[in-house]
Amino acid sequence: MFFKSVIPTIFLTLLYTQSLSANMHEAKSLIDEAACMKCHVSEHFQHREKKVNNYKKLSDSVKRCATNNDAGWFDEDSDVVTEYLNKKHYHYKVPPKEEEE
Repeated sequence: MFFKSVIPTIFLTLLYTQSLSANMHEAKSLIDEAACMKCHVSEHFQHREKKVNNYKKLSDSVKRCATNNDAGWFDEDSDVVTEYLNKKHYHYKVPPKEEEE
């Protein structure tokens, strides 16, 4: 009985971890290709908490920046980068995903 509940949990955890790792690698690649760090140096973000203080504002900021700099990202790319930045730097509560109709 114990193994019936533990094995699926371990399996799902491994799948989730691999997916997360792939997304983090993809986000780093997108950031490098778009040369984001050309403008975004650490000094630039010291007082940004006033402007970006939740996950939605972070997401909007990433999408706006990608659009303004012709990064050529799809919405999914911006979402991956937002996730990465949130996990690495911001740690905001992630809102539930809206279901598409």
